[in-house]
Amino acid sequence: MGGKFSCLKRTPLRVSRSPVFQTRLFGLEGSGKRSIIAFLKHGVVAYNNVYDEANSNMHWITHNKVRMLFWVSVNAVDKDALTESTGVRALIYVVDGSSPESIAQSRDHLAQQLENVNDTPHLLIFLNKCDKPSFAFLEEAHYALGLDNITDRHVRIYSTSAITGEGIREGIEWLCSKFYVNRGSYIPRKGGSRL
Repeated sequence: MGGKFSCLKRTPLRVSRSPVFQTRLFGLEGSGKRSIIAFLKHGVVAYNNVYDEANSNMHWITHNKVRMLFWVSVNAVDKDALTESTGVRALIYVVDGSSPESIAQSRDHLAQQLENVNDTPHLLIFLNKCDKPSFAFLEEAHYALGLDNITDRHVRIYSTSAITGEGIREGIEWLCSKFYVNRGSYIPRKGGSRL
């Protein structure tokens, strides 16, 4: 008897949006930004058919139940890119670790770009191409990039390889652990060491 009326009962429509963790990924040309994005999206090496999908500037990636929006800059964090992606919570800088010249260029480039960005408290550096024989040690790259001079944000450097996936997920894990969700947005955690 109650079946007729129970099907007419209106249920309130609740749309619960999960928060989005926005991240800016940038670096010099040839550092492996697109390959890292392709690995995070597909979990495989960036072959030609996968690489074509990674040529856009905006990528949705889910990592351990965290919805992430990656804004990929071609060379720099320019002013137009900053205005299009307000709400960016962290920066990821990709460095070609197999070339000493690239590490030297990246130091100046990183310092120049960090002057333009003041509101992101966390910087993750991927020292990419660790599978190559000419790869630099983390301590050497840390010193060569001048990371001790960055005092206004948390900095972490990981040796990575977009071919094997080594270090990429660990770096994203560290970045996600530095934030918590409060009222539908990601808030940086307070306290702790700079590293």
